[in-house]
Amino acid sequence: MQKGLRLNDGHVTYLGLLAKKDGTRRGSLSKKSSDNTKWHTKWFALLQNMLFYFENESSSRPSGLYLLEGCICDRAPSPKPSLSAKDCLEKQ
Repeated sequence: MQKGLRLNDGHVTYLGLLAKKDGTRRGSLSKKSSDNTKWHTKWFALLQNMLFYFENESSSRPSGLYLLEGCICDRAPSPKPSLSAKDCLEKQ
């Protein structure tokens, strides 16, 4: 189900800068251009479910925003090793 979302330019700029500063993931990714022929490297920053992209790392304003609806990323606990695996580790 789609819902409307209203953000003014000030909101997007503030959230984009917050994503660059405090976001969980930041870095360079390749984005396909609008004519679908070339890939361009952009600086991305993730804040909750909003993925902002910038022209470069020093840009003060985001160039765009992707809303990642329905995406959940949780850390999965590592499986507990079996007894035989523990024995192998002790022997090493």
